[in-house]
Amino acid sequence: MPLSTSIAVCTYNGERFLKEQLDSLLAQTQLPDQIVIRDDVSGDRTVEILRAFVPVAEALGIAVDLQVNPRNVGYRCNFDGALRACTGEVIFLCDQDDVWHADKLARMCAEFEMRPGLLALHTNARLIDGGGKVLPRSLFRSLKVGTREVRQMHQGAGLTLLFKRDMVTGATMAFRHIVLADALPLPESGWVHDAWIVTLAAMRGDVDTLDFPLVDYRLHDSNQLGLGGNDPMRPAERRQQHLQQDLSADLLTRAQQLHLPASIRALIKQKQQHITNRANLPLSRFRRIPVVLEELFAGNYQRFGRGVLSAAVDLIR
Repeated sequence: MPLSTSIAVCTYNGERFLKEQLDSLLAQTQLPDQIVIRDDVSGDRTVEILRAFVPVAEALGIAVDLQVNPRNVGYRCNFDGALRACTGEVIFLCDQDDVWHADKLARMCAEFEMRPGLLALHTNARLIDGGGKVLPRSLFRSLKVGTREVRQMHQGAGLTLLFKRDMVTGATMAFRHIVLADALPLPESGWVHDAWIVTLAAMRGDVDTLDFPLVDYRLHDSNQLGLGGNDPMRPAERRQQHLQQDLSADLLTRAQQLHLPASIRALIKQKQQHITNRANLPLSRFRRIPVVLEELFAGNYQRFGRGVLSAAVDLIR
């Protein structure tokens, strides 16, 4: 028996591109078992488009759970609610403005079926503009995800890579339903849902990458998250560093609640301390030197950042 699948779709004022995305879900070579849709009180024709979609999908044997929130709750709570309604063994996250390639669901499910220990999987994507024109760079190239990182992910270094930076985009990701036991509720802080889910998955088991596009990822002037934060340690932004401290605190709290291995909790604490040290560097460049060198020789810049480059930036900024 193939693994059952759910697609979680969250919408808000998405009439411009929504129908094309929904059509691509119905054009899958392996149809999903369930599509869960949560609309966050759209003020355009989004709900009208969704209601027209329901009978078409149900005629193909897909169970559709469509609900419109009683009030606007924001994308985090909207995704939280959608995920709680998903019943499939494998869950796909779906944005309202992309286009799925017809073999996306089948190819990703095949990986989960072959690899029982695989908890989360993400792929590359083609970038398209608002008119559907293919842009010259892929998603991975734009996020500076290189062949070395892909190879490391294949070798089981997912958690190590995710502790360095964000490299997984929700629109390209699928994960096993069992991950929700750890990931829900989604945190109320600055965590983006996709980064949170894949990090929790990596703390439990295997996560991996498919280095080919299965989604046309649309960049346009109304993207809510766009390409996201690719460099969580932008050295010129102390406010961003303090946010990273809060994110690490959330992760540590959840790891303690889940009684995850002491080695993982220790690594989170180490990252938290590294971020704290970077956020509180002295204003004097001369006085920064011993702090930066201590972090560098301890391996923390390499473990949680861009190595010598991050250290050099901290010395001169």
